[in-house]
Amino acid sequence: MLVIISFAGLLAARNSATFEQFSNNMRTNQVARTSAEDALRQCERIARASVEDNAAFAADVGRIEDGTVISADTEEAISDGIWNTRANWAEGAANLITVTPEFGDDVQSRAQLRNPPTCIIQAMVNDRFLITARGLSNDAQVDDDSGLLTAGSEVWLQSILTPLVPTLSANGGTQ
Repeated sequence: MLVIISFAGLLAARNSATFEQFSNNMRTNQVARTSAEDALRQCERIARASVEDNAAFAADVGRIEDGTVISADTEEAISDGIWNTRANWAEGAANLITVTPEFGDDVQSRAQLRNPPTCIIQAMVNDRFLITARGLSNDAQVDDDSGLLTAGSEVWLQSILTPLVPTLSANGGTQ
């Protein structure tokens, strides 16, 4: 009887550790996804500002890559973009934009990000932009030499933005 109870206790402890690890993986992935979404939205605002001459983002507008304009929407043309070169994601790269989260006064707990989200904006034809964002979890570790993730979670998001196309507002009108 003692052997059976011990085995049941061991099985329960093992399941508990597995569920804790699963929960931690989900949390770190969510932190990375939220960081990537923040970076994507910030870079979309910067791309819009470059078209609208918005002075609020003047410092970052110059980081939009003008030298290599993506000329087509094909998967091959997009995969050849500057976002797909590891050196462009290194800290201090000329076209890398690091996003610092801003919190309002009503936020009680301000998250401390050890790995701030980053993004790259590349110009496309027809006044469009390819925006690529990278979010890392707080426990993420990136190899300095290769730029590859060695631990933690990493999320990549991309969007193609056309700032001059009118969009519907919340009240049904266009912006």
